[in-house]
Amino acid sequence: MLVENSFQLVERCHERQNGLLGKEELKQAFIDYVFTSYQEEVLSEYNIDEFYRHLDELNLSNCRRDFDSAVEQWYAAQCSNPSADASFHPVLYGLVKETIATRKPSSRDELVKELTVFLTSADGYMLRWKKGGERNTFMYYRHLHKMGIHVYQDIEALIDVWLIEYPTAFDKQQQAYFAKPTRRGRPNNLELSQLMEKAYEMKPELTPQERERVRKIFYYHRHTLSIPAMAEKVEKYVSMRATEEKSEDSRKTADSPHVG
Repeated sequence: MLVENSFQLVERCHERQNGLLGKEELKQAFIDYVFTSYQEEVLSEYNIDEFYRHLDELNLSNCRRDFDSAVEQWYAAQCSNPSADASFHPVLYGLVKETIATRKPSSRDELVKELTVFLTSADGYMLRWKKGGERNTFMYYRHLHKMGIHVYQDIEALIDVWLIEYPTAFDKQQQAYFAKPTRRGRPNNLELSQLMEKAYEMKPELTPQERERVRKIFYYHRHTLSIPAMAEKVEKYVSMRATEEKSEDSRKTADSPHVG
């Protein structure tokens, strides 16, 4: 399907990259994408003249300046979106806390560096996520995108938001506290985060009530069931909730007055 504007085209290009690209890297990747994959897609239905006419409509002539400008606009929108903070996935906050506890950075810049390595290296969070099934690197970065991490600046924004709640995070005693399992036999947050992550994969927009039910499933069954087994219970619950919501919407539609 043809895109309607250059922003959509940059977005489509970015989604196909196996990584978080810096601005200059994305500029080159965008040119390569347009004149390889996207061109092939267009030529499957149209001729080459139509392809270049389409680029003209997108304000993308065969000129480096036009392509760079499109990437600049996309990047600016991604990095300055005032609602971006609200879109961060709760599991990401757990990963920030985990990085503080395990790597013990002494400053914000060190934390940014450590979390970036953890999220983008093959033996970091990616390795843990891939163990959840038949998953590849492309799927992993799609997962990060859904959680709100599109570009490197999103990692910085995530940390800045988290530090508002934990301003003493670089204190050694605070870091030691983060590293301890929760008291009175309560499980390590990492296991609950893993189950919560699976729940968000099933339904990205969990309600507070649904998040609380996931936590209850975890605490009720953590001594007798594995994470995959608990995930099955979560899946059944989420499916049941979806069916209930669909039935309620149908009833509301049926009960609403009709004009005619």
